[in-house]
Amino acid sequence: MTHPGFQQQQLINQAVFSSGEKAEKYLPYLFMPMKYFPGTNNNQIGKARRALTIKLVARFGLTSPTIIARLYGVPHRLALEHLNNLVTEKLLSLVITHRSLDGRVYVLDYAGAKFAEELLSVAVYFRSGEPSLRVNQNAIMHDLMMQYILLKGIHNQTKDGTDKPLWFSFVTEPEFKRQFKSDEIRNVDGIALEPDGAIAAIEIEHSFKTKAARQTILLKWLYGLKNGYYNKIMLFSQSQKIFTDIKRLHDQLFEELPTRFDKKTRQPMLSLSDVETLKQAIVYRTIFCDEITEVFYR
Repeated sequence: MTHPGFQQQQLINQAVFSSGEKAEKYLPYLFMPMKYFPGTNNNQIGKARRALTIKLVARFGLTSPTIIARLYGVPHRLALEHLNNLVTEKLLSLVITHRSLDGRVYVLDYAGAKFAEELLSVAVYFRSGEPSLRVNQNAIMHDLMMQYILLKGIHNQTKDGTDKPLWFSFVTEPEFKRQFKSDEIRNVDGIALEPDGAIAAIEIEHSFKTKAARQTILLKWLYGLKNGYYNKIMLFSQSQKIFTDIKRLHDQLFEELPTRFDKKTRQPMLSLSDVETLKQAIVYRTIFCDEITEVFYR
């Protein structure tokens, strides 16, 4: 019988092939399977969890017990035990922080970084010294929410428990930043490879932004769309009110920017075809609003 992990890799390979040139920008990251397959006995389950947790922390920079409990379908107590065992093995380090919903996050230790390199077949950046300095405290909530959404998309199911992934694989924000350093490109929160080969930029919107900030973001998204970085932008949030506000500001900017001129180029800030491109590419995904609220704002 074919191992489900092998089947998953085949699905990813097919989607990458369908995607063509767009996917090439994001290799090898899109080839990395991150779906959890528990195995049939305790030994297999333990190995699968150990490997996936290390890959997660290497790719996102951190994780927390709540994420692990949801990913593996275990009580919070067992998720905590699992992570603390990896600390005992010196694969992870614990960072106590009030910025996390668990009051703590876990980051790679040196041995964990070396193990992650074996698992992922890429160089894993490791910063020695105080573990708390390996975390951007201001971005912890945002980073954990993004981790949750990217994993949720891979493991998405219908109400009757049938697999219905929103995407097969992803690129994390740290990976995207390392790959592309130009100021013209927006550092999106993630990139996802959809089953049909479409490449989606994923953004988590968990706070209100000014109109000026939304204008900058729109123009950078347009650059990403025009230059083949992605086919669409999918927005996720915990709040319907935030979505309503984003749509309001977008509508205003779509009206205003075609009549305002760029001082350098003396061209409209957005052409009418640019507006149409953005309208078609931006997708407001309300699917996880309640779930994100339940997990992160309880």
